Amino acid sequence: MNHSRIPVMLAATLLLGSALTLLAAGPAPVPARRLTLRLNDTPVAADTVESRFEVAGTGRVLTLALVRRDAPDEPGLTILLDEFKPVPAVYRFKDVLSGHVRQASYRAQERAAESLACGSSEGEVRVTAVDAARRQLTGTFRVVLCATSGAPRGQRLVFEGSFQYPYELR
Repeated sequence: MNHSRIPVMLAATLLLGSALTLLAAGPAPVPARRLTLRLNDTPVAADTVESRFEVAGTGRVLTLALVRRDAPDEPGLTILLDEFKPVPAVYRFKDVLSGHVRQASYRAQERAAESLACGSSEGEVRVTAVDAARRQLTGTFRVVLCATSGAPRGQRLVFEGSFQYPYELR
């Protein structure tokens, strides 16, 4: 046997073994897309295809855009949190003195509402887990908005829910 070919054969065997291990492991798991949404304690089906979570800009603004399944072409509930850090934390809307932008708006089915229209902005987003490798957030939210059109002006709309959802970096 030609001993000069042994290192080449060994390298080829190792490469083939590594490739087979990767194939056996399969593709990377797809991050979960779970959303629950309630409006004034009534469940609302969320569209997990159209809804988006993204972190953008130098101020690291987290945008949670939750779209209703029965109104996929409308914006739905949008929550903005500036100075987002990808670690478990609680982001409260009432931290007025912090100087942070934390607000929510809703537009769907001829109804519009804003958190700032209530006078005092109530709400929080609680991020309980962050999987940075898969870019996935897990947590809950509760925001209070006041109707600006399509309902009696000033009517309080309470949105609550939970999420286990991938986020995009912009």
